[in-house]
Amino acid sequence: MSAAGAGRALRAHVETWRPYTLWYVGLVGLAGAAVADGPHHPLLLLSAWAAPTAGWLGGHYLGDYFDRELDAGSKPHRPIPSRRLGARAALRCGWACFAVLAVLALSGGWGTTAAALAAGFGIVAYSRWCKARGIAGNLVRGALGAVALLYGALAVGTAPDRSSSVAVLLALAVAFWSHDAMSNLVGTLRDVDGDRAGGYRTLPVRRGVPFAVRTVVALYAGTLGAALTAGLLADRGDRPAYLATLLVVLLAGIAALAPLVGHRDDMPVVVALRAHSVLVVERVVLASAVVGLGLGGGVQLALALPLVGLTWWAQRAMRARHELGPPAPELVLATPHRVALEDAP
Repeated sequence: MSAAGAGRALRAHVETWRPYTLWYVGLVGLAGAAVADGPHHPLLLLSAWAAPTAGWLGGHYLGDYFDRELDAGSKPHRPIPSRRLGARAALRCGWACFAVLAVLALSGGWGTTAAALAAGFGIVAYSRWCKARGIAGNLVRGALGAVALLYGALAVGTAPDRSSSVAVLLALAVAFWSHDAMSNLVGTLRDVDGDRAGGYRTLPVRRGVPFAVRTVVALYAGTLGAALTAGLLADRGDRPAYLATLLVVLLAGIAALAPLVGHRDDMPVVVALRAHSVLVVERVVLASAVVGLGLGGGVQLALALPLVGLTWWAQRAMRARHELGPPAPELVLATPHRVALEDAP
């Protein structure tokens, strides 16, 4: 393979990874480990981060493999439809990532193995069957965040003489489940026409965009309520910093969702894409706050600042092109990518 061909193939893989989402799920796994009462050994914390990340990457490969026919019609610029990444290669890479997840999970014992199996089943079920079935698909996708949190907690364990972390973890599981279901639902708002044409019965297709937007707001309210409950129940870490960060999360959530509410009767793709872009950054802040709840505000800032920066940079560099394709030269000033560069919050 020539250098140009190798570079083209590498870019196709990087696009499949979606670097602007890559840091989040590992941070959720680390958050579960931080809040749990078990030993916070560096290798255990690394495993709590790495295993969900491997599953996340595998899910992207398999998701693009299962969606290849839908994308061929609505997003032909993506790696598989554009033939920059072979379908079989994507399938092999997806299973390779799952193999890494299996090795890490088995080394952690029965608890992490069970969590990994649940995550693997959820990833395949969402991509293969549930994605096209309304709110059920969003809830299955959202459950993966809760499983990542649980995996991290099981990776380090919970001390038998301390049960307070169990209630905190349960509240946080609800928070991440609601948030991931909500952000996944926001993602469907930008693909209504393509999903309808491809026979995908997402919630906006089945019940309309206004109903989907109301569901988004309800799920986000559930996220904030559960996250606040976790902070009030916690008796360790930097709780004041956590509660203060929740205020930042709330403000970011309002910035993301207010335009959706305002355009619920006529949803431009640009509005839905920008809302999801803000949520992608906001959830990194939320997950890092949970890490701080367990390990302290210093660790929270050390993680949040670079990861928010990387997420924001990757979105500016890649997001609009991956979602909507390269802009036509005569329309460059009207593309979401240009809007994001000039008006991004």
